[in-house]
Amino acid sequence: MLSKQDIGILIVDDNDISRSMLRHILESEQFNVIGEANNGVTALEWMGKTIPEVVCLDVMMPDIDGLDILDHIKRISPETVVLMVTGSNKKETVVKAIKGGASGFIVKPFNPATVLQNMNSLLTKSYRPLKYLIDRRKSWRQSGF
Repeated sequence: MLSKQDIGILIVDDNDISRSMLRHILESEQFNVIGEANNGVTALEWMGKTIPEVVCLDVMMPDIDGLDILDHIKRISPETVVLMVTGSNKKETVVKAIKGGASGFIVKPFNPATVLQNMNSLLTKSYRPLKYLIDRRKSWRQSGF
C-alpha cells in the first residue's frame, strides 16, 4: 500500500480559491502537497525542478492551456498521474485529456468527498506508476540529487 505522505502533489490552477480548497482538502487527509502554481508558466518551471507523482491540473488557464501542460508533463514523465480540474465537462475536452494521458477529472465546483474519492481511486488505479515515481525520487535523494 502506498502512503499518502509519499505521494508528492502539485496543484495547478489560476483560481486562488480553488487551489486553496484543493490544498486544504488533500492535506486534511494527509496527502503531501509539495507545491502550487497559479499559471502554466509556473507549472512548467515546477516540472523542470521536480517531478511530482500527481498533478491536479486546471484545464482552462489564461497563459497556457491545461491540455498543453498535460502534453508537456506526459512527455517528460509519462508515469506522472494527472487529475484534470475543470469547470466544464465538455465531451471534446474530456476526450482530448484522456487521449493525452489524464487519469481522471474533478468538475468544479467540487466538494471534499468528490476530491478524496478521485484521489483514493487514483491510488488504486495507478499503483505501479506511483510506486515507480516514489522509488525513483527516494533513489535520487539517496544519490544526492
